[in-house]
Amino acid sequence: MPIMRTLTAVAVLLLALAAWVAASTRAPATVQVLAAEMAPAPMPVSGHMPDPPLDGLDWRPLDQRVLAGWHGPYWLRWRLSTPADKTDRLLRLSLRAASQLYWNGRPLAGNGVVGRNAEEEQPGLIDIVRVLPPSAGTGMDELAVLASSHHQGPGMYATDAAIEIAPVQAGAGHHLRQWLVAAFAAGALAAAWLYFLALQRGPSRTPGAPLLLALGAVGLALPVVEAWRPLLGYAYPWHGPRLFALLALHVAAAVLLPAYLARRFGIAVPLAARVVYLALLALIVVFLPSFDGRGAAVLLLSLLASAWLLQRARGERGERWPILTMLLVGALVMPVAGSAFLDGPYFLLLAVLMGFLLLRHAATLRALERHNALLREERARLSLQLLQRGIQPHWLMNTLTCLQELIEQAPPRASRLVESLAEQFDRLRESSRHQCVALEDELALCRNHLDIVGLALDRQIGFEVDADDTGQLLPPGVLHAQVENALTHAGALACAQHPFRLHVHRGNGRRILELRGACGTAPHRGQGTGTRYIEASLAAAFPGRWSFVQGIDGADWFGRIEVACAS
Repeated sequence: MPIMRTLTAVAVLLLALAAWVAASTRAPATVQVLAAEMAPAPMPVSGHMPDPPLDGLDWRPLDQRVLAGWHGPYWLRWRLSTPADKTDRLLRLSLRAASQLYWNGRPLAGNGVVGRNAEEEQPGLIDIVRVLPPSAGTGMDELAVLASSHHQGPGMYATDAAIEIAPVQAGAGHHLRQWLVAAFAAGALAAAWLYFLALQRGPSRTPGAPLLLALGAVGLALPVVEAWRPLLGYAYPWHGPRLFALLALHVAAAVLLPAYLARRFGIAVPLAARVVYLALLALIVVFLPSFDGRGAAVLLLSLLASAWLLQRARGERGERWPILTMLLVGALVMPVAGSAFLDGPYFLLLAVLMGFLLLRHAATLRALERHNALLREERARLSLQLLQRGIQPHWLMNTLTCLQELIEQAPPRASRLVESLAEQFDRLRESSRHQCVALEDELALCRNHLDIVGLALDRQIGFEVDADDTGQLLPPGVLHAQVENALTHAGALACAQHPFRLHVHRGNGRRILELRGACGTAPHRGQGTGTRYIEASLAAAFPGRWSFVQGIDGADWFGRIEVACAS
C-alpha cells in the first residue's frame, strides 16, 4: 500500500542518516583519565574561597552516588595524560553544581558562584565548555573543580559528574550533530501528526483518534524536553524538574500507546489487567533509583504490554503485524541501548512507530470518508426509493379505485381514507429526508399504511408492539417495507386475521427488532426489492454492524433486524 511504502522509505532514509551521523560524529579521541577523585572542601567562615594547592585534603575515588549526597562545597580532581599533539582542546564539564575550575593550578572562567550556603551561591549551568590552556609538559595534566550544590532540589541517584576533552576542530559541533537524526525523526513525526490533526476537522471519526493525537503530542514533546539540556542548557536547579517532566512524558506514552491499540483494534482488556499494568508502572516510578532506569523500564513495559494486546486482537492481520514487529524490535533495542535517551536508535524507532500509527490511522480515516461519501449517495438513492415505494402505481391505483367506490357508497370512510392517504404521503416525505428516524415515527408510518388498507377493506389490521423504548433510531422504511411485503404476498385478509406483532429488546450488546405477521402462500417472498431496500438501508446506516434474516417460523412470517447498540 502507498503509505506503507512511503513509511518504509522514510525509515530506511532515517536509518541511513543515523549510520552516516554515527560515523561522522564518532567521539573524537580524548586524553586518558588517570585518576578521578573527590574531597570535602574546608571552608573559612568568611573571606575568599580556597584556591589550589590541594594537598592535605581527604581525597577518595570519585563515587557518583556518594557525591550526590554532598551539597558542598567540595573539590573534584581529574588527573589526565598529556596528549602527544599540541592542538587546542575543549573541555566539556557536566556537573550539577556551581563551580570554579583550575587547569594545572591556573583558574578558568567560573560557572556560577560557589557559596558556603544557598544565599551565597549562584547556580551554574549543568554543562559548560571551556578552551584549555596548553599542557604543563610534565606528562600529566590536572583539572581541579571547587563546587557547591545547595540548590540541588529533588534528590538524585547519582551526580553524573563527567569531563570530556577533545580537539577544538573535532569537538565544537560534535554534540549538535548527534541530534541531527533526532531532528529529522521529530520533523517526520510532526508532519505526520499535523496531517492527522488536519483530517480530524471532517465529520468522520475512527476509534482511538483522540488517544493517538495525545500520543503524538507526547512523542513530539519528548525530544523537545530531552534536547533542552544539550542544545540550550540550563542552570542546574532545573535539572530535577526536567527529569520529572521526562518521566511524566514517558509514563503518559506508556499509558496512551496500549490504550490506543486496545481502542483501535477493539481489544477488551479486563479490569484486573489494567490495574496490574498501572500498579507496575507505579512501582517502577516509585522504587527504581535512577531516572534513566525508570524511563527505560516504563517504556519497555509499555512495548511489551502493547505487543501482548496485539497478540489478542482478531482481524486486520495485515495492519497489526507491522506494528507488532516494531514493538518487538523496540523491546529488544531497549536492553541493548541501556537507557531511554532520545538521541540514538531508540527515538528513531519511536518516531517510526508513532509515524506509522498516525499515517495508518489517517489512511483509515480517509477510507472512511470515501465510504461515507458513498453512503451519502446511497442514502439519497434510498430516500428516492422510499418515496417511490410509497406511491407505487399498482398500490396507488388500487387505493384510488377503492376511494372512488367509497365516495359513492360510504362517504365518511372515503373522507377518512383521503385524510390517511395525505398523512401517509406527508410521513413518507418527512422520513425520506433523514438517514434514521425514531422507532415511534416508523411505527406511525406502518399503522397509517395499515389504516389505509383497512379502510379500503373495511377490516381493521392490528399492529401490536412490545417495546420499552420507541425513541431508538433505525433507517426509515425498514419496518414499512416488511409490512408492505406481508400485504403483497400474504394478502390483506390474512393480515387482518393474523395481526402484526413487533418485539423490541436488547441482547449481547445489540438492539433486536422481531416482526411477525401472516405467512401466506405466495412464492419467492424475501428475495425482492423490499428485502434489497431493507438490507441497503441498514448497510448505509450501520456499516458492518447489522444483520437481517427472515423466513417462515411456524404459522408466522418472521423478520429479525439486529444492529449494534451505541457505545
